[in-house]
Amino acid sequence: MAKPRRTTRLEEHGFWDYTTPGAGGMEGYEKDDYARLLDDMAGAGMNSVVVMVKWLTTGYRSRLPYLDQHPENRVTRSDNRLLADFIDSAASRGLRVWLGAVVSMFPVTSVRCAPTATYSGEFGGFPLPWPTGVFDSDAPEVTEYSVAIFEELYSLFPRVGGFLVELEFCDIAMPHRIPLYDAWARENGRPQYVRIAQPLAPRNPDVAPWRDYATMSRLRVVRAVHDALEARGFIGRLALLCETGAHPFQVQQAVNLDMVKAACPDIVAVSYDPNYDKSRNRLGIMEMAVEEPKRAGLRTFYLPRGIMTWAGQWPMSLSLEEFWKAEAEDIARFAPDGVWWFGSGSADGFEGAHASAKRLAISGFADGLAARRAFLEVLGCRRSTGGRRRRWMSKER
Repeated sequence: MAKPRRTTRLEEHGFWDYTTPGAGGMEGYEKDDYARLLDDMAGAGMNSVVVMVKWLTTGYRSRLPYLDQHPENRVTRSDNRLLADFIDSAASRGLRVWLGAVVSMFPVTSVRCAPTATYSGEFGGFPLPWPTGVFDSDAPEVTEYSVAIFEELYSLFPRVGGFLVELEFCDIAMPHRIPLYDAWARENGRPQYVRIAQPLAPRNPDVAPWRDYATMSRLRVVRAVHDALEARGFIGRLALLCETGAHPFQVQQAVNLDMVKAACPDIVAVSYDPNYDKSRNRLGIMEMAVEEPKRAGLRTFYLPRGIMTWAGQWPMSLSLEEFWKAEAEDIARFAPDGVWWFGSGSADGFEGAHASAKRLAISGFADGLAARRAFLEVLGCRRSTGGRRRRWMSKER
């Protein structure tokens, strides 16, 4: 795919959303909703969008036996035509579409290792078809399934411009990992497991040897995906979600970014605020999510809250408008290479973990479309009635 047209100081700028059941947002989009999204993005000078097609659930038609399939899901029901048409339409307008997948979550019965956590019952109001586990990156099936998923996605959607790998909570210490860690430690002159601090918290492994080991394990999966895609002729971009951890007195990266750069020099590092709360750890998060990947020499994309209602309580301490303004200020100050706003809206009263029409109504928005257009007005990049577009971040700082 051709390089997306750059319309601001950002290499890529757009939205990040999910087709997966229980997420809300793009999950509920029909053809007209996708068309309106592209119109709004073009009017705002945006040139990039991430579609997450696998999270805890699966939001595309797959032939892989360990991926859940839901006939009522919009993309699955269309036999992937809905998403393929969106990718084609976006490409024809100079927008790059990325497809992303969380490749650490699978049915409990499909992986031999014990899961670090198990979800069952309902998720985001959606009934899960089977108990779903979160698995660490040392589970052999995680690498095997990751490669198969991205190979399948490339075969189904050959016009895609990029792929994003997410291994959420893959770094948790589990009993079956300890011998593997100890062998690695002996080879690399690092302390044995019994000598490092306990417990090791997910996303906050405040012990350098374990983080380095977990990063090595994570990168083994990423390299396998990279090599498989390259062997099939894929020439687009690859991105890795690099989680940040934040507690009242601690902010850090879950991965060793220098190791990421050494193993995958061309990969895009994507980070975000795990609190999704600009009233907590604001400066530290931006330094960790943007400055640290840039220091390591990585192309750095930032994932701020867009039309997204994920939060412990609603309304939040800041209104959505205040949140967007604060994010825009920080993006201008810290200058990531790209920005994907988490959440592009919601459709037809859809409720989900990431996007809730009810929560948007509490915040004063009639629906997800109204929220998206208000968001673009806050950024100052929505096309005016006279047809002129105001380009966000186009002026000298």
